[in-house]
Amino acid sequence: MMAWAKDQGVENWEITNSDGFVSFVSDPTSDFTGACGMEMTHEGPVGVGLLKRCKRFAFVATNGVVKVVNVSEYEGDPAGDDYPDFTLPPAMIEAIKKA
Repeated sequence: MMAWAKDQGVENWEITNSDGFVSFVSDPTSDFTGACGMEMTHEGPVGVGLLKRCKRFAFVATNGVVKVVNVSEYEGDPAGDDYPDFTLPPAMIEAIKKA
């Protein structure tokens, strides 16, 4: 998760962030992914060493209540790798404004 945060240019974050703006969370056993219904069921790439692959999604939660969920999933691009637009900051900020 540290490499992903660095790649995204996010500074001053923690995996168990309790007072920051952005949290990066891993799910190596796919428990959270399955519970959220975000498991990618398409036959496409599953990754190296991963049990399951997660759809590309972003959500906003306040005090444990999910307010916004955006998923980047398109025909021919089930993981949203080529078109991640719905999960990028501009789309999330717009969704928050509408929530």
